[in-house]
Formats: sequence, structure tokens, C-alpha cells
Amino acid sequence: MTNIQLTQDQKELIERMGVFYEQHGIQPMEGRIMSLLIVCDEPELTFDQIRELLGISKSTTSSALNMLMLTKHVIYRTKPGDRKRYFASNIVQWQQSFTENFQKFFEVIKIMKEALAQRTSETPEFNRQMAEFIEFIEYLSVEFPRLYQEWLQRNNEKKQ
Repeated sequence: MTNIQLTQDQKELIERMGVFYEQHGIQPMEGRIMSLLIVCDEPELTFDQIRELLGISKSTTSSALNMLMLTKHVIYRTKPGDRKRYFASNIVQWQQSFTENFQKFFEVIKIMKEALAQRTSETPEFNRQMAEFIEFIEYLSVEFPRLYQEWLQRNNEKKQ
């Protein structure tokens, strides 16, 4: 039995965040686990703590955690002499994750250009919108790294 207690406000926030994640394509239990790992005062939780705090089965907990680790939303570590895994939100590595996700997004440009080149000229409005989308992604691929470097510099200056 876990000794961690969530306040009513924390429980409600976990549910609201879970719904938000669900509305953005994440499975309900995965969203609730991600929310728990962000909202809970403990930065790391064991499998059993997650299961007990959310009131879910072992199989549901296991499936959701495996998917969250696969998608790199959740990370875990072990402690010497302790067989348990301690799970945490990957928000602690947000910069790396954010950059990797943007890189994947920018890679779509090449495929979209190929698709646009193969499209029929009989759909000029759709083709124009697709070309506009490609142009916007190309713009982001240039501006995002610049904005990120600007933010890093500003953030470093604040720390000094």
C-alpha cells in the first residue's frame, strides 16, 4: 500500500489533464499516468504506487507504461539494491524530446514535396493549400532553431 496521498485538487487536475491528453490522441490510461507523474509531489513513482493511486489493474498499468516508455513520454530508473523501477515524466528531458519531435516534423517536407509534384493539376486550390503548408513548415524549420537558440541565451542570462 502506498503512503502517498493526493489532494482532491490534484485528483481533479489529473482527470482534467487526462481528458486533455485523450482529446489529443493519447489513450485514456496513458494520459492519466502522464498526468499523475506531472501532478504528484513525488518526482518518481513505482509501478505499484501508480496502480494504487489511479486505482487501475496491473495489466492496464503495465500496458500503459510500456507504451509511454516506447513513445518516450515516461522514463524510469532503478536504485542499487532495489528491484523496483521508478517512473518519471520525461518532461525532465523536454529539450531533447522537443527538438527530436520537431526534426521528425520537418522531415515531412521532403515527402510532401514529392506528393505535391505527383498531384494532378486539376485540383489547383488543394495544391495551392498543400504548397502553402510546405512553405510554412520550411519557414518553421529555419525559424525554430533560431528561436530556440535565442531562448537558450535568454534563459542562461537569467540564471547568471
